[in-house]
Amino acid sequence: MTVHDLMRELAEKASHATTVTAGAIGSVYSLFIQNPIGFICALVAIASFVVNWYYSYQRHKMAREQQGQRNAGKG
Repeated sequence: MTVHDLMRELAEKASHATTVTAGAIGSVYSLFIQNPIGFICALVAIASFVVNWYYSYQRHKMAREQQGQRNAGKG
């Protein structure tokens, strides 16, 4: 793993954690204030989770395919 890959992965993890945390805080806040912003925050948190899951899934799928191609080339 190169430094570039490591930095990209750290940035992805930080952005995911920040978005989910902001969504959770906004949702809890809206329970006490009765404000539609909490609903929007919850939707943003859910959307962030789905997008991050999809790209993580695709990255792992591509890594498995590349590993399979390397193993096929050796044999």
